[in-house]
Amino acid sequence: MTPFPDMIRSAPLPADAEAAGRAWERWRAAARTATAESDDGPAGPETHDGFRTLLDGVFGCSPYLTGLAMKETDIVLSLATRSPEEAFATILDELRAPVTAVQSNRVAAQELRRAKRRAALLIGLADLGGAWRLEQVTSALTDLADAAVHRGLGVLLRQSAEKGDIEIPEGDDPAETCGVVAIAMGKMGAFELNYSSDIDLIVVYDPERIRYRGARDISEHASRLTRSLVQLMQERTGDGYVFRTDLRLRPDPSVSPLAVSLENALTYYETMAQNWERAAMIKARAAAGDIALGEMFLHELSPFIWRKSLDFAAIADIQSIKRQIHSSKGHDRIAVAGHDIKVGRGGIREIEFFAQTQQLIAGGRDPRLRIPATVAAVDALVETGRVEPVTAEELKAAYVHLRSVEHRLQMLDDAQTQKLPSDEAGLRRLARFCGYRDTEGFAEALTGHMRRVAGHYADLFAEEPSLAADQGNLVFTGTDDDPGTVESLAEMGFGSPSSVISSVKSWHSGRYRALRTTRARQLLTTLAPTILTALSRTSNPDGALANFDRFLSRLPAGVQFMSLLHANPGLLTFIARIMGTAPALADTLSRNAGLLDILLDPGDEAVDDLSAIVAHCDRELSMAENYEDVLDAVRRFANDRKFEIGVGLLNGSLTPDAVGRGLTRIADTSIRALLPHVAGEVARRHGHVPGAGMAVIAMGKLGAEELTFGSDLDLVFVYDDRGEAKHSDGPAALQIGPYFSRLSQRFISAVNTMTSEGQLYEVDMRLRPSGNKSAVAVPLSAYSAYMQNDAWTWEVMAATRARIIAGPEDLAENLLTTLREIVLRRRDGEDLRRSVLDMRRRIAKQHGTRDPWSVKHVRGGLVDLEFLTQYLILAHASDRPAIVRGHVGAAMDRLHEAGLLTETQYGALSEANRVLKSTQMLLRLCFHHGFKEANASEDFRLLAAEIVGGGDFDDVREAVRRAEADVYRAFQEILGEENETMTTGDSA
Repeated sequence: MTPFPDMIRSAPLPADAEAAGRAWERWRAAARTATAESDDGPAGPETHDGFRTLLDGVFGCSPYLTGLAMKETDIVLSLATRSPEEAFATILDELRAPVTAVQSNRVAAQELRRAKRRAALLIGLADLGGAWRLEQVTSALTDLADAAVHRGLGVLLRQSAEKGDIEIPEGDDPAETCGVVAIAMGKMGAFELNYSSDIDLIVVYDPERIRYRGARDISEHASRLTRSLVQLMQERTGDGYVFRTDLRLRPDPSVSPLAVSLENALTYYETMAQNWERAAMIKARAAAGDIALGEMFLHELSPFIWRKSLDFAAIADIQSIKRQIHSSKGHDRIAVAGHDIKVGRGGIREIEFFAQTQQLIAGGRDPRLRIPATVAAVDALVETGRVEPVTAEELKAAYVHLRSVEHRLQMLDDAQTQKLPSDEAGLRRLARFCGYRDTEGFAEALTGHMRRVAGHYADLFAEEPSLAADQGNLVFTGTDDDPGTVESLAEMGFGSPSSVISSVKSWHSGRYRALRTTRARQLLTTLAPTILTALSRTSNPDGALANFDRFLSRLPAGVQFMSLLHANPGLLTFIARIMGTAPALADTLSRNAGLLDILLDPGDEAVDDLSAIVAHCDRELSMAENYEDVLDAVRRFANDRKFEIGVGLLNGSLTPDAVGRGLTRIADTSIRALLPHVAGEVARRHGHVPGAGMAVIAMGKLGAEELTFGSDLDLVFVYDDRGEAKHSDGPAALQIGPYFSRLSQRFISAVNTMTSEGQLYEVDMRLRPSGNKSAVAVPLSAYSAYMQNDAWTWEVMAATRARIIAGPEDLAENLLTTLREIVLRRRDGEDLRRSVLDMRRRIAKQHGTRDPWSVKHVRGGLVDLEFLTQYLILAHASDRPAIVRGHVGAAMDRLHEAGLLTETQYGALSEANRVLKSTQMLLRLCFHHGFKEANASEDFRLLAAEIVGGGDFDDVREAVRRAEADVYRAFQEILGEENETMTTGDSA
């Protein structure tokens, strides 16, 4: 055969002449050592001008190849008189020699790594010298990988047989009929490995073919064998590595074992696999191990890969994958510095996808298209009349050029990269290594090819709109994160793009019940960019995605839901708003996908139809079989109803007053429904107290029917101690006080406890007489005496908002009478004023803030508004009892009618109440841990303008500041507070 020096047609140009000179000196020394016992001398390559020029370019550009030349000097020397084909055949013969004896991993690893070094050097020189065409280079790299994997498997099988785990069939090659096969995927499968490529494998085993004698499960044995094979291939030692090995193309890699049984693999591909996995299987090939098993496996898969009927849904799915990749962002921009020649615009992937999509669509009906190699596949598309010859020639020329650049880029430092250097010095080194005198010539040739590829690729499915719109690449196929997609997601506002990609890939895998049908996944593929765009516009894109993912995981079926989103983009926008802006609603929707009906047809019955609310609660309770079920049932009822009200606030169908009223009725109903069940649990052990009952007094926002999202329940428990019974009548009898304290504590626990359905409410007991110092349940006599004789002004103020929401009717009437008498009592106006101001100062000292968005505690906020109305009620109720109202809005109406608020004050305070309540409702719904304006998303700003009122968020901010200023002005006018007596907020 022709010696290598006579085959050299090209050579790189040295980028660093000094480095080349130093390398020559080292080379000559190494060569002299290698030929010390030979008569040939060390100057073989230097006697040939072409060979010398080739090595000069290698030494002046590639530290990696230079290092190999120093270690494997005999390879370089032998090429002075031998062809690369002969030298490579020698390396392969050594690898393919039968593994007839047990060999340690250390010895096997050394042999494999030495073979890899020698082959890498030889193939690199043959490629750079133009002695081999691209297909010869990639085939040699693939043959090397096949032989290395097969030998590695043979070594491990001999070891397993030595341990007694398996029996090896007779013959020299233990892997030939072992029942385990390595399926080569991607470039390895198509004999297209690049110079520093990973190898993608799927390890399949047939339990019927393995003569297994071990104690472990055969699946565990196959996975351990696979793990050892990967370690043998890719572990870096002092001798280097063989091939980085990737197993992530196996079926459902996040949950499946490293080795997949034949039956499970066939089942997965026939029922669950996606179209990108069909595309990947075009290049699949039985490469090592039990080749007959692998060929049988791929033959069984042929109907999955090559569908004979034209599947329009599959075509739509393939087109949607393509449109995800085809981004309008940077459509015409093809850079050189930092450009990814694999996945970037005009890159290698676009050529591969150009062929594969058409193969998938038509290959089932036309066997001529069932070709794994890219260039051959493009030729087949011409042969079958699907691609114009001119287009094919341009794509093939670009493919050869891009792959050649890719190889040289990787030969520089043995880096698995397709990204061009971003710095001028790096680009110049690569350009010289590719044979160009300067960067300009290199860039011109490269961009010319990439523009032609991009043009032809853009014409593919040209009539289809791009799903990616302006977001950039959104690609969720394959195993590695697409760099363009990572960049696009980061620009969209996602803090963890890799997590987003992982989530979307899991959707496509069909792991969730709702996405197990092909149609559901096809719809999802089409919708994925739109879903991500909608989620990215929320206050918390990553949280929104996590909520949406949890929702999908619990969805019982997907086709109807995905079709609904496809037909109703507004619904998707609203769901995204919930997922990213209202976390409490998102959690509820995740628990109960049936609530989607509310999004489609929101109504107001959650507020205005009390009988419907009670009936809903009763339906949930009717299914409860025990006490724990009761706790969950009441929570489901409350969460579903709160979700409906939250939706009403978000879509503008409910006013803040209606929301407060609705949330209050939910709490009332929950308490009334839960209390008898708690009492029954207590009675099972302790019995009842004859003739005595307990009432629940709602205080604060619950009492005023102004509950908001996340509100605590301010409750007071009062029991009737007027009867003769002083003990309960159960087997473990308690005195009346401890009995009702036990009942109260059990009730609080029933409300506070976190169950699988979440927490119902947080109960606050600090408004009972003497606060936390007193018993949980207070006797009626003590409560009445305390309120009439010892209550502080702030406790009387709180009494203006009290409601009895549960308990015996006569006890409730007695409590109402007591509370009304206290509120209507005539008071000294000045003493009252001073007491109110003193209490306000105390609160300001503890909770004072200058943040205008802290609408409760900031001066001019809701606390001031409540204090103002409560002061006026207590000051004038003795003469005008009709003004007593717990609800601030209703109280202001009565105060205005009674002439206690001027027209100006009433108008300003009514609007301020609306603005501040709306703002508080929205912030409580959307933010668990406080609101920072700087972090507000555009979607939240729009939402605030819709709910609070105004053209934009600037109007909302101004409305809040104006409301706080108006409230504080009225507070000063009515209570006579001097400016310097308190620190005012910025907004005042």
